[in-house]
Amino acid sequence: MVNDSMCFLSSGPEFWGLINPQWNLCSKGKRQSPINVEPRKLLYDPYLRHIHIDKHKVSGALHNTGQSLVFRVDKDTKHHVNISGGPLAYRYQFEEIYIHYGTKNDHGSEHQVQGYAFPAE
Repeated sequence: MVNDSMCFLSSGPEFWGLINPQWNLCSKGKRQSPINVEPRKLLYDPYLRHIHIDKHKVSGALHNTGQSLVFRVDKDTKHHVNISGGPLAYRYQFEEIYIHYGTKNDHGSEHQVQGYAFPAE
């Protein structure tokens, strides 16, 4: 017999590959990033809400690390940019963004889409 706590403990990321055969790659390997996104294997969710991003202008500092650009919002900004909706259960406040880039146009992204790498990500 299965109890509620057992279901909770057996449903985390380490069990995703066992829950659905289409997710079997989730049970292989410890480091699964970077990944190759294969659009034909994606599952469509007709109930997924649109992502909402507040349209406030913010100021901040942009740093070039030599491997990425990092933009950090000033802590004393009056208006914050919040992101919500889509698969997000909560509202998140935008604070910083990292954009990775490479020395060549096809080697900047860590992840790929259908085997294609992008200049940045």
